[in-house]
Amino acid sequence: MAREKKLIVGAINITMKNHTPERYLELFRDAFKLKTPVNISGDQYGLLANLTKLEKAQKEPGPITGDIFKYTNINNNAQWFNTSTNDFASDDEVGKINIPENLKPNSARFSYLFFPKQHLFFYEGYYDGNSFGPTNAERFVKRLLNTPDLLEKYGVINVTHVPDHDKVVDALKLKHKERIDLMVKRPNPDNHARAERKVMQRMGAMNVESFSQTYKAVQDGSIDVDDDLETMAHISAKNGYFKIKGKDDANKPVAYSTDNYPLQDKSYYDPDVELAFELFSRIANRLKNIISEQFRR
Repeated sequence: MAREKKLIVGAINITMKNHTPERYLELFRDAFKLKTPVNISGDQYGLLANLTKLEKAQKEPGPITGDIFKYTNINNNAQWFNTSTNDFASDDEVGKINIPENLKPNSARFSYLFFPKQHLFFYEGYYDGNSFGPTNAERFVKRLLNTPDLLEKYGVINVTHVPDHDKVVDALKLKHKERIDLMVKRPNPDNHARAERKVMQRMGAMNVESFSQTYKAVQDGSIDVDDDLETMAHISAKNGYFKIKGKDDANKPVAYSTDNYPLQDKSYYDPDVELAFELFSRIANRLKNIISEQFRR
């Protein structure tokens, strides 16, 4: 029996103006065609390497899948170090270096799966010993979909990493709520999300891309969260951010932010029994349904 391997799956919510499932697919296909390397952080770059239907015979608009390659982009103009001399390499030594421009070191591959109807993007956050953390994944998708060419055609594409819903619920149960901050980027509700649709329509009518709200309790008091504020907490958690500060039952200070609790589903599998992508696809389908229900308002 082979040693079990770890797989982590994360989820990102993507919203856009004039949204339809077909338009989401067009956006991703245009992004893929551009073949634009995306700066993730420092010398780390990413590329949407391929894009295909999840199932060849599926009806459109159906899910799409492919790979993200992460790699190190070498700055050829930077100083090189010689470990034998413990000094900078000479011009003659550097002149002998010949790395083809199309070859990139420290590469790692991560699968993705995008559901256009739910506009949810799932990615492998850990695969085959390599990590693609939530912050880097969110930054990659945001920069991938907001290049100048795509901005001109589609406008701003909002990208929010889906938080752990249980943590949102726990935060709202905090005994003493002293301050609540939330920010909402224009949501793309499904047919059953009445509150989200109302927020989207109001923002559209006012020409608003995003808005923020802050609630402060009276001195020595606690915020009483009513139904409207609870609804806004869930909407902002999936379409922006939700933060709360206060004290727990032991009167200890507590600070919660959705930024600190991204959804990360961890599983283990036997590679002799199941392919990693089969597990990834199954988890993504399960999470898609859970997220749609948990955050629906």
